Amino acid sequence: MMFRPVFVNNNQLPKMKKYTSGLLALTLALAANSMVASTIDILWYVAPSTPGGTNVATYEADMLNLAAQELNPLFNVSGSINTWNITFWDGTLTKPAGVYDVLVGGSNNGSGSYASLTSAVNASDFGSRVMLTGQDADFHYHYGRTGSAAFDGPAGFLIDAINWAGSGTGMGGVLLGLSASTAINFTGETGSGASDNTVNIPGAYATYPINTGLTSAGLSNWGTSSHDQFTISDSSLWTAINTGGAGENVTIVSAESASGGTTVPDATATVGLLGMGFMLLAGFKRRVA
Repeated sequence: MMFRPVFVNNNQLPKMKKYTSGLLALTLALAANSMVASTIDILWYVAPSTPGGTNVATYEADMLNLAAQELNPLFNVSGSINTWNITFWDGTLTKPAGVYDVLVGGSNNGSGSYASLTSAVNASDFGSRVMLTGQDADFHYHYGRTGSAAFDGPAGFLIDAINWAGSGTGMGGVLLGLSASTAINFTGETGSGASDNTVNIPGAYATYPINTGLTSAGLSNWGTSSHDQFTISDSSLWTAINTGGAGENVTIVSAESASGGTTVPDATATVGLLGMGFMLLAGFKRRVA
């Protein structure tokens, strides 16, 4: 039996390793990117009288600007970047038909009416993730009182909340500001109007995805940071993820999903990318064999 000698150019070995690791890194990067990017369909309720009595078109333009900021990785430090498809619901009109990942109840800063919202939406319409908050972050983002260029403030609060609520099962809810959060009859909590300019993120919840990139200082001193507070009568249903200066509950969320992430992994795309990567690797190995 004759043996054919095999000659290996050792100079090629590092290059082969580099190509292999490069393909693997590219594959993993693509797969990771597919897990942090998805589309969230948003139904955004705009009260007939928008915050401060401003023009509805101006308010909606500012919320679309927020959606654009959410896509900017240099601004969005939350680690969750999603495409927001926003359908605005004028409070004087019938609820738009469609299936939505999250309903945002825009604040009215004490004016306007939630009659259309409360007549069309019940607590049973929501899925696993609901936020009730006294912080009217849309109003403060709209007026830029704390600077809309800063993530740690109204912008980041809205981005984290919407991505969190839209990543659960069923339709999530982000109900903002005075009366928006108490107009729908949820169980296990009661709300009462009380203003506070100090907001604290309890240490136990500082690392929750819904609070990513946010600090107590960033959520405070908005002129008036909160217009509502909540009493939780059933802790199995609600968790307070931020509190006021006197310890009252300013923002409460569905207890079971409070610590949940803010992105829905696209498993099909991820598996497909990984499969493509391994096929590329297999093909490369055959070529160098």
